[in-house]
Amino acid sequence: MIINTGCDDIRTDSAETVCCDENAAPVFLMSKTDDDDGDGNILDEDFPTINDEDDDIADHTWIKDDSGLYHLFFHTEDHGGGTHIEHYTTADLQHLDYAGPALYNNPGGWDSHALWSPHIIRSGSTYYMFYTGTDGPGDDPNTRQRIGLATSSDLMNWTRYPANNCPGTSGDGCIYECDESWTSWNEPPGSYNQQCRDPFVIRDPSNQRWVLFATAKKLDQSGVITVAYSTGLTDWTGAGFIDAASLLPEGIGGQTTGGQAENAHVMSHDGTYYLFFTDWYDPEDSVSAIDPRTITQYATSSTLAADSSGSADWIYRGYIPDPGVNAIEVLRINDDLQIMSQSISNERSGYWKLRRQLRLKCMTWDGDFTFSTSNVKFHCGDTRRTVSPLSAENYGR
Repeated sequence: MIINTGCDDIRTDSAETVCCDENAAPVFLMSKTDDDDGDGNILDEDFPTINDEDDDIADHTWIKDDSGLYHLFFHTEDHGGGTHIEHYTTADLQHLDYAGPALYNNPGGWDSHALWSPHIIRSGSTYYMFYTGTDGPGDDPNTRQRIGLATSSDLMNWTRYPANNCPGTSGDGCIYECDESWTSWNEPPGSYNQQCRDPFVIRDPSNQRWVLFATAKKLDQSGVITVAYSTGLTDWTGAGFIDAASLLPEGIGGQTTGGQAENAHVMSHDGTYYLFFTDWYDPEDSVSAIDPRTITQYATSSTLAADSSGSADWIYRGYIPDPGVNAIEVLRINDDLQIMSQSISNERSGYWKLRRQLRLKCMTWDGDFTFSTSNVKFHCGDTRRTVSPLSAENYGR
């Protein structure tokens, strides 16, 4: 039983409690691995020559069902192909159980080659999976990326939405391509111009609409977060882009390098929206840099609105405290406790041999739009100021 006392949720037993403890051992979640080179060592990868971790967890999404079971979805690297969306479950946020592929690519369709970066929300009794579909490999400058939609009633069985809003393509589920006046979609192919990936969808209650954040390529050839609106989740209209997430010539704070903005994740805290994004072009994350910042950075706004002139209400704030990670997701426990799910991306994490596993970190808000992180401790002995992990929700729901 949980006795609700505001921030001090008290449990009659501490078997399923979680709290923040900087001295606790780090919590990692690991997917299944494959010994591709057959040497008996699953952690000796030399990517991409050896890629033992075909199911390494990169662009991922969390959602909790009505029974309290967490579901984790992500695209498999599959030697750079990402041909399908993987599905795992966990009841305790400490161990992952493999549930199997959730959605495969559709040969001959608009998403014939690869499926990337799922994001799942629930509206009513239906789960909506937004994902990136491509018609070629990521390293092909002519590849077209678009946003797709599949639905499910149980998180186990997924069906592409029976419509196609993308002109000139075939196959169900294509609901949006980033063909806007501020993107390079209509520029000549051959320069990675047709980018439209990493969807994140959140409800805007103030305006009774849904908001889609995605990665696109701006006219100046840098990466940017583009935004679209919808009232019904299936038809989307471009709204604008967020210049605070792109490389600005004058630089703002730490934003003086880089030029990519992907893996958007939006959460709210104390009346402010936080947009996290990954800039893997940022050389400050290089192993040769002293005191490097991470490639995961963020901007804030008082609203979810965007416009075609750059959305000045979104202000660049800097980068998260933990280097060596990307593609973060935040699980909301309550108003005072959030857990950040971080994909390990490089040596700066301190755990490079655990490449693309997820590390869970508590977020502690420090004021002035900043926060710190610490390790997560389960089964806390002190039952005060702890909460059950089964009460958590993800921000996109």
